[in-house]
Amino acid sequence: MHDREGAMLALLQLMSGSSDPLGTRNAQRELARRGRELSESSVSRLLREMDARGWTEPVGTKGRTLAVEGRRRAAEAVLTHRAKDSLHNAVRDTKDLLDLLRARLAVESAVAGDAARAPREGQLERLRGLCVQHARVVGSAPMIEQPGLQFHRAVVEMSTNKILGVAAEMMLAPQLDRVEAVLDTVLATRRDEEKVVAEHQAVADRIAGRDPVGAEEAMRAHFEAMIAAVETSIVGGNEVLVQRLLEWVPVND
Repeated sequence: MHDREGAMLALLQLMSGSSDPLGTRNAQRELARRGRELSESSVSRLLREMDARGWTEPVGTKGRTLAVEGRRRAAEAVLTHRAKDSLHNAVRDTKDLLDLLRARLAVESAVAGDAARAPREGQLERLRGLCVQHARVVGSAPMIEQPGLQFHRAVVEMSTNKILGVAAEMMLAPQLDRVEAVLDTVLATRRDEEKVVAEHQAVADRIAGRDPVGAEEAMRAHFEAMIAAVETSIVGGNEVLVQRLLEWVPVND
């Protein structure tokens, strides 16, 4: 999610928890307490945008309160957050890991097909750039930045299907970064990372070619290869290792 959108959702949550109007200065202070350092003018612009969207209503000089649409959005944000928390706590063993990959296969394949229908040039440039970055850092320390994961998130951002987008964002939420780190560790022993880069490039090429069927098939093939590698690793005797990694890697709050 873009930081601006995240900040506005945070403001909605602040207002939903208060019976009094929220002013710009108090909003800035409360956002800072939550790790969002924004200038007063930036917060003021966000609040004006929320007014324009019909999420908030000015109350004289006292600040703003939630409009009906804002209350709906705030409730939706809470439910989404709870769903993400439930999902990241659900991935605790090898079966959960495989179940997550199979769910991602279904959702992200459809997302890739949708993204290929009308991609914008700026979005395509970002995909190409991530493929280049991924290829450049294979086998090196910067792999910790997970350029492959960023590629998947970039494809999701291109989808215009909101329902698919919400489902995919839940499965790619930051709370699950620890699972991605475990997955990278498992796959590093079973797959050539350059093949992963090539699979991502195939997805990007088909999206750029505005080929929904080809993009969906390319993403499906990518996930099927990952699932096969994890299954091979488990059969090969690494199930206990994967289990311990899932238990030991810290859970992000």
